[in-house]
Amino acid sequence: MSPAPALPGSQPPPVALPEGLLWPLAALGEGLEALAQRHNLLPQTDVDRAVLPPNGDTDLPQWLARAGARLGIEALPVTAAVRELPAFLRHGGPALVRLDHAGEPLFLAIDGARRGQPTALCRDGSRVRLDAQAIADLIAEPHAAALRPEVDRVLEAANIPPSRRTKVRKAMIDARIGAQPVEGLVLLRLPAHAAFLRQFRLAGLHWRLLQITGLFALLYGAELWGWSLIGGATLSGTLDWGWLAAWFLLAFTLLPVQLLAGWSQAVFSFETGRLIKSRLLAGALAMPPDLVRRRGVGEMIGQIMESQALEGLALGGTFAVLVGLIELVLAGWVLRQGAAPVLHPALLAIMAAGSVVVGLRFHRTITQWTRHRLRMTHYLVEAMTGHRTRLAQERPARRDSAEDTQLAGYLRAARTMDSTGLGFGAGLSLGWSLAALLALAPAMLGATPPTATALAISLGGMMLAQRALGGIGSGLASLSRARFAWGQVSAIFRAGHRVPDEGTVAVEPGASGTGAGPLLEARDLRYTHAGTHTPVLQGANLAIAQGDRILIEGPSGGGKSTLASLLTGLRKPDGGLLLLAGLDRPTIGDAWHGHVTAAPQFHENHILSGTLAFNLLMGRQWPASEADLAEAAELCEELGLGELLRRMPGGLHQRVGETGWQLSHGERSRIFLARALLQRAAVTILDESFASLDPATMDQCLNTALARSETLVVIAHP
Repeated sequence: MSPAPALPGSQPPPVALPEGLLWPLAALGEGLEALAQRHNLLPQTDVDRAVLPPNGDTDLPQWLARAGARLGIEALPVTAAVRELPAFLRHGGPALVRLDHAGEPLFLAIDGARRGQPTALCRDGSRVRLDAQAIADLIAEPHAAALRPEVDRVLEAANIPPSRRTKVRKAMIDARIGAQPVEGLVLLRLPAHAAFLRQFRLAGLHWRLLQITGLFALLYGAELWGWSLIGGATLSGTLDWGWLAAWFLLAFTLLPVQLLAGWSQAVFSFETGRLIKSRLLAGALAMPPDLVRRRGVGEMIGQIMESQALEGLALGGTFAVLVGLIELVLAGWVLRQGAAPVLHPALLAIMAAGSVVVGLRFHRTITQWTRHRLRMTHYLVEAMTGHRTRLAQERPARRDSAEDTQLAGYLRAARTMDSTGLGFGAGLSLGWSLAALLALAPAMLGATPPTATALAISLGGMMLAQRALGGIGSGLASLSRARFAWGQVSAIFRAGHRVPDEGTVAVEPGASGTGAGPLLEARDLRYTHAGTHTPVLQGANLAIAQGDRILIEGPSGGGKSTLASLLTGLRKPDGGLLLLAGLDRPTIGDAWHGHVTAAPQFHENHILSGTLAFNLLMGRQWPASEADLAEAAELCEELGLGELLRRMPGGLHQRVGETGWQLSHGERSRIFLARALLQRAAVTILDESFASLDPATMDQCLNTALARSETLVVIAHP
């Protein structure tokens, strides 16, 4: 054991760390790989995934992102408040935690938790259990050290006894620094685009599902045993208190099992829902821009509604069918012991097969109803979006005719679905009850009537089968809706499997095109929009050197915006060559967007519902630092938005967008311009960013763009 590293200007915390526990910067790549391998995060391939260690000049977050991508994992930098550090250490593994010592970065590899305390991976491969609070104090020591002299002066002035000063000092410092964010925390996990079944298995959800099945089987088996105990207590002619006490004891014993089954089901649903939402979000961000543009607002909202319904319907329907099948099997076994051991099981098998047939018909009706609902949602949302235009230009007599047609079709589909659903649900259960009672007639009319015990068993089996058929019916109805919802969002889900192009080398934004060649070069670019045959760009050539100021003019529809999207990497050319600092897109990867940025045209740019600061700095980093906020405020003043900031009660932290502060057309244009300039890209492209500004404001904004852009390309009409 060795004492913990003493941070500059601080007192060493009372914690000793084992030798080899902290990973130096030179061994960080080994620690990252060892931690990922311990948690089965590395893909099972023979590809060489060794990462080079970072040096002192490396941007550590970018290096971690590239190293994680090379290993096939996601190294996600996060922040946590000081008071949240103990919980992060106990539950955040696998993770890396940065601890600096004498200016040298050292890292703690959090491997997991054991008996409520975090465990760390040492350089020799061993694992050590640590005290979460002591390590949290060590991480927070720089924050505490800055306050300790001030707190000591307060304690001295307040005449706090020396025996109590240590405890009071810690309480005061904890209260002051509890909400302060701590950086240097990196979570390791599978990326959202990893194979979904692999994520499912790695989260242990397959074992959880097996556990849930076993618990439900145990519960229903115990329920049948309870019935037999009740039967023994009441059907023997006299009340047997011993059997009755056994039934009470069994019911009381099953309570923890029921709680465990419910808790396991809730955890399974939560974790599975998290994986589904993560994949859908990754898919939404990876969808081609042209595909998103071709869909209306109403259609996209319909897809969002279906994606939200998919999780609940699929999980709820699956569990309902699973429980129903367990009940159905047990009901068949019980009916075999009853008064009609042949007719009842055969009839139950026929009813189960009939439920599948009726379920298929119900699936068709619910699919038609859902199509009508989504079509109506799409139309109504689009109509509300264009409400002002319709009021101004559409004749009042025709304004409601389309809505009436949509509603009429929806009502017809709803009636059909309700009638089919009624027969599928209540009709199936009622049909089973009547048929099962009739099946008792041969036994009752036989030469040897069944005993009271056999009749009781048959009635219990009939009730259990009725409950099973009802559960299966409701579950299949939910699965039918989930099946349709999957058809709506499956394209988004599959798009999430796209592996981000991380590239093979890193390009420094400022170290490009200074001597050997142009900064950004296009040779014989060709691009054709999907669904068309005529190229919108063909044989386009362009060379941009560092520091250039370029104006691109052309008529509407001439391909100016398409060229901008190709230069920024939002679209991939169908032919030709596009180079940044002499390197192509596969070599640089998705980092291309960080070097070439654009402010798209007004109709493709948006103010999101959030604070003004978020809308300005979303392309840079978020949460923003104080320096970022100060620079954003300064740029707003330069663009003539200072009066807007002074009008807003919250300043940069005022909510804007559809649900907040309403902005004029010109204010929005300048915010879009500021958003692009704040990204500090090597090349900034402004696509008709000055079209909605008056001459004086345009001159002011253009001068600001020229002063703040390293290399500037302006697209405008002649």
